[in-house]
Amino acid sequence: MNRIRTIALCGAALLILTGGAIADSSPALNSSSGIIALNSLPDPPTTLATAKVADAKGTPVGAVQKVVMDAGGKPLTVDVALLGTGAVVAIDASKFNYDQAHNVLTAQMDAQQIAQAPRAPQG
Repeated sequence: MNRIRTIALCGAALLILTGGAIADSSPALNSSSGIIALNSLPDPPTTLATAKVADAKGTPVGAVQKVVMDAGGKPLTVDVALLGTGAVVAIDASKFNYDQAHNVLTAQMDAQQIAQAPRAPQG
C-alpha cells in the first residue's frame, strides 16, 4: 500500500512540475515567469543598468541610463535614454515590469507617453 501511495505522489508531483513548466512559458506577468514589478525588486541586479526599455506593446524605446534607489535599495525612478533623440527622461519605477530572463524593462506606458515624460535631472 505504501508503494502505491509513493508512486501516486511521485506521479502527482511530476504532473505539477510539468504544469508549472508550461505555465512558465506563457507571457503572464508574474514572478514565476521571471517578470516582476520593478519597484518590488529589492537590490536589483547590476544587469539592470544595461537593460533595454520597451513600451507597453513591447516596442524598444531606449535603454536604462540610471536607476535611482530609495534608502532600502528599491528602485524609485529610472532614467531612460530614448532611441534616436538623445533625450533622457525620468520615469517612476512603479511604471515598469522587469523581465529578468531578457533584461528588459517594459513600461506600462505607450511610446508617446514615455517620450513626454519629464526630462531626467543632469548630474
